[in-house]
Amino acid sequence: MRQTIMHTADMTALSGRDARLIHDLAKAILTEPEPVRVWPLLMERLTTDLPVDLAVLIDLDWQAGTGHALTGKPDWLHQAPLDALIDAHMRAHPLLRHYAHTADRTPLTLDQIANDRWWKSEAYHAGKAAIGIDRQLALPLSSRPGQIRGVIMSRSGHGFTDRDLEYADLARSLLDTVSAHEKAMFGLAALGDPTEYGITSREMTVLALLDEGLTARAIASRLRIAEKTVIKHKENLYRKLRVHDRVTTLNKARALGLLPAKPPSL
Repeated sequence: MRQTIMHTADMTALSGRDARLIHDLAKAILTEPEPVRVWPLLMERLTTDLPVDLAVLIDLDWQAGTGHALTGKPDWLHQAPLDALIDAHMRAHPLLRHYAHTADRTPLTLDQIANDRWWKSEAYHAGKAAIGIDRQLALPLSSRPGQIRGVIMSRSGHGFTDRDLEYADLARSLLDTVSAHEKAMFGLAALGDPTEYGITSREMTVLALLDEGLTARAIASRLRIAEKTVIKHKENLYRKLRVHDRVTTLNKARALGLLPAKPPSL
């Protein structure tokens, strides 16, 4: 993974300052001691480095017209109705439509794709009301046919520059490498698909830490989020798995293949 990341982040492509940002981002990925922190860390770094107001990792099933916001920054996004917004308006979103109907995986902005109808549409105004959506930049990642996986970043007041797009293209390569490494490292394909139950990546992270025996306070400290946010994720897991306590949640998650089976006791 180390060689691949450093190869994709070709330092000759950016100015000195931006080259350092990409180098630091790659280093942060490689040295992060907690794998569950990598994607939240990436969202946090993207919001800082570009900078943008928010960054969200999304996973969409275009044919079904459904999708999930897996993780994002800032933390208040976890309380926003992102999944409902995606389900209601994803087909109207110019960037998502573009990636759904082409093989293009180049980072693009709304200003490059959208026409006047978008800025007057119900979808735009719904996003503006919910999360302050304005100018957006998409980093599409490698995904299965019919799926759109990527990062959507938003800022208000002004659009994105050529420098932003250049940085985004190298950042996209890093994120693609992380995604491929994550699947190989954790054998995700062998486990059940949490999206079948509407479970997000962040909720899966909380589920895995619950399985380690961590308390809500300890999970909050590990993920550097508020304890009340962890409690909300637990409540969502209980509701989606139709259970009412921690032990039953873990047992059902294991039965559904969402958690690996525990080795037999010696």
